[in-house]
Amino acid sequence: MNELIDSAWGAGFSFLGDAALSSWDAYKLLFAPGTMATRSWISRKRAAAVFWNARRHVPAYRAFLREQGAEHVRSFAEVPITSKDNYIRKYPLESLCQGGRLPERGAVIDESSGSSGTASNWVRGEGERYAVRRLIQFSARAAFGAEKFILLNSFALGPWATGMNVSMALVDRCVLKSIGPDAKKLGNTLRLLGPGYRYVITGYPPFLKAFVETEDIDWKKYDICAVVGGEGMSEPLRAVLNRYFKKTISSFGASDLEINLATENDYTIALRRAASTNSRLARELFGSDTLPMVFQFDPLNVLLENGPEQNLLFTLNRKENVSPRVRYDLRDRGLVRSVAEVSELLAAHGERLEHSGPRLELPLLFHFGRHEHAVAFYGCKITPEDLQNAFLRIPELAGNISEFALHPFEDEQANKRLEFWFELKAGVVAPESADLAPRIHAELSAVNQDFRESLRMAPLERRPALRFFEANQSPMSGQDPRVKKRYIINEPH
Repeated sequence: MNELIDSAWGAGFSFLGDAALSSWDAYKLLFAPGTMATRSWISRKRAAAVFWNARRHVPAYRAFLREQGAEHVRSFAEVPITSKDNYIRKYPLESLCQGGRLPERGAVIDESSGSSGTASNWVRGEGERYAVRRLIQFSARAAFGAEKFILLNSFALGPWATGMNVSMALVDRCVLKSIGPDAKKLGNTLRLLGPGYRYVITGYPPFLKAFVETEDIDWKKYDICAVVGGEGMSEPLRAVLNRYFKKTISSFGASDLEINLATENDYTIALRRAASTNSRLARELFGSDTLPMVFQFDPLNVLLENGPEQNLLFTLNRKENVSPRVRYDLRDRGLVRSVAEVSELLAAHGERLEHSGPRLELPLLFHFGRHEHAVAFYGCKITPEDLQNAFLRIPELAGNISEFALHPFEDEQANKRLEFWFELKAGVVAPESADLAPRIHAELSAVNQDFRESLRMAPLERRPALRFFEANQSPMSGQDPRVKKRYIINEPH
């Protein structure tokens, strides 16, 4: 049977996935043991229905398929890959929508942060916003239980996708205050309401780190959990945040797609920690010693495929989406594996994960970040998360750095060089970089084995150097807190 032409099957299975959102009890049935193969099969059927529907009703997608010579593909694996460059930016906003026009009512246009260049706009209809709202509510219940809580939303508000969608999704699940990334208002709100409530704070990891380290609050009196997103988070950073919060979990999403596509839980955090102390296990799990974020996701909601160059391909499995995404390349590096595969590897290495929550039979997403969010050094790739992992383990740096970045450049002899830039907190005196550089290199080698090998090849004078800046005097200073931070700075200073 042709998996793309038989749209009746896809439409039927699309209904099955949507019905699961009708209640918490129905949603829990999706995670029954032994149903993973069935869910994966249904996921591909739903994706095929999305493809069929987009080909019929989205003018830009029809034009894209014609240009790719793919109007009559017969297998989902033959469907051409879309991206922001070859699809989103190439066609008018209306032609990317079903029917070639914006909905008359009930739709929201929000905007990406523009961290990779020019900001893009995304149209989301009433049906998909309802589905996302239900999924976020179910995720919140799974993570924090059915008890009531107060949500303090510190993601950027206004036209940006994440902050507004979080607020709209959870307003009927809890008491909500949408604050935005304003540390003073966040602290004042906690003092105003006091420690008699459960709190969940959402925000970007560096914002929350700066907030807890500077705010004068008796944290032991408060019951606060945090949900972070927008960028990766190292385990040392999680440890810092958990000195103040009961729990810190990360949610994965993208403005191009939707928020909360995948989330951390006790099992994924335990798996990541096990890999961080077992380099052989990490290499077999991830194909790399670089430690990715580890999430689980619902395949009925999104079909996630391993692309040809360790890039992830996303298909949002809902026909009602105003602007569909079919095999969309977000330019994220990652890998998808099943729980069964991972369990076999853990057993082979004698690893027994210690965690309090259940192990869900959902596929695992190993997420390394954007392709462009890494720098090269003698054949290896170094990410901002790698550097964060390293300096947070050094006491002289951990509590004294307000901003950091990687700075690749060429010297006067056209040699490729790399510096690690650090902006110090107010009143902190710059330490001696010659003493700290070898320690940074050693910590980096512990979390990135490729760097360890590259370090052996690099002449001593060309190893990554450290550069310190006074408070508010660096190229990292004054970044807009509403958008993602720049951690790679190429221009000279």
